[in-house]
Amino acid sequence: MNRPNQVSAVDPVDYRIGDIAQLVGVSTRTLRYYEELGLLSPSGHTQGGERRYSDGDLAQLKAIKEYKELLGMNLDEVRAIVASQIRLDELRTQYHAQKGKIDESAIAKRKSILEEALELRQDLLDKIDQKLARMNAFRSQIENDTKRCRNLLDELSK
Repeated sequence: MNRPNQVSAVDPVDYRIGDIAQLVGVSTRTLRYYEELGLLSPSGHTQGGERRYSDGDLAQLKAIKEYKELLGMNLDEVRAIVASQIRLDELRTQYHAQKGKIDESAIAKRKSILEEALELRQDLLDKIDQKLARMNAFRSQIENDTKRCRNLLDELSK
């Protein structure tokens, strides 16, 4: 999550804080708050200290918004998912660095990487399943209340 504080030619930063906020539909204050929480850091700053965001930052912000809106996750849950995604990216890089090596050490390293990735993925699935179970329980309650209202209305209409 922590990124260098200077603009880099390798990771071009094209967006000002207002630009990225408008593209995703959040306020600039929200972006600053996410930065305070460690959810999203700008890829760079100008010499004057203005935040600059990259396409990668934009993708991460869109994902954060989706986790909150689509999955109904709070910021602590989002932070855990973002941390898992970052770790999975690191593991993917480590795995590819070992690919093609056939000695026992490399095979053991790839196995260890895959085991950790599997554990992280399973944890994410478990969190989503828990959230879905709570949502389904709430939906069932609303559905039952709706049926009850319909039945009462039908009885009154007879």
